[in-house]
Amino acid sequence: MDTLVMDMIETFFYKKIMLYNDLLLCFEAERKALIEININRLWELSKEKDEICEKIKSIRMAMMAAIHPADDQESFHLNRIMDVIPKKQKDKFEKLYLRILKLKGEIEILRKQNILYIDDSLKFMDEMISILTGETGSGFVYNDRCHFKSSGPHLFLNREV
Repeated sequence: MDTLVMDMIETFFYKKIMLYNDLLLCFEAERKALIEININRLWELSKEKDEICEKIKSIRMAMMAAIHPADDQESFHLNRIMDVIPKKQKDKFEKLYLRILKLKGEIEILRKQNILYIDDSLKFMDEMISILTGETGSGFVYNDRCHFKSSGPHLFLNREV
């Protein structure tokens, strides 16, 4: 593989790392906005996350075009690039690759935590509405691990998918 292509790939790796860092910061800000119930900020963050994801997707397509132009865009994975990196440069790219994987893992953890926070909040609000409207008895509101336990089948609120 020639030096120009390797330099392009290295630049793409660094850009992906920067974008994943930005995405991680968005998920952290989203958590804060969820806690503060700042709806306007949540909409801003949603738009920002979409823009970052589009940039990541375009970098992925550019990387694939540089390595395997004839391959299908949907079946492309970053580890396929690692397979074509020359051995003498493998160490440098493995560090970048592992950094990207670590960021993706942290993002996934925050994403799941934010979803759980939203679900727990909606279940709590749904239980409160049920109690106030007389649809169900209060029952146990929190279990022994301080997690909300629904006491009725009624669902007034639900998160948008």
